[in-house]
Amino acid sequence: MEDNEFSTPTERRLAEIWAEVLRLDTVKRDQDFFEIGGDSLLATTVVLEACRVWDVKFTVRVLLAAPVLAELAERVDELVARAGQRPQREAM
Repeated sequence: MEDNEFSTPTERRLAEIWAEVLRLDTVKRDQDFFEIGGDSLLATTVVLEACRVWDVKFTVRVLLAAPVLAELAERVDELVARAGQRPQREAM
């Protein structure tokens, strides 16, 4: 994945998480998690990893409400801003 495909570092990092969990080579910012092979169990894995990476807490409901990568990244950025934190942790 090239950095210029994404609008924010959060989009890029979230795309890496999705690609790893879904076993895909690439994920684009406008793709829907469930349309590219995601399901509720994989959503749980994505949410747990995102919570770990950004050190915030949210539930699968956030991903269900924002299943497009760019939308979910925006929600994660909002959670991080509210918590006053930055992504600091490495991948799984």
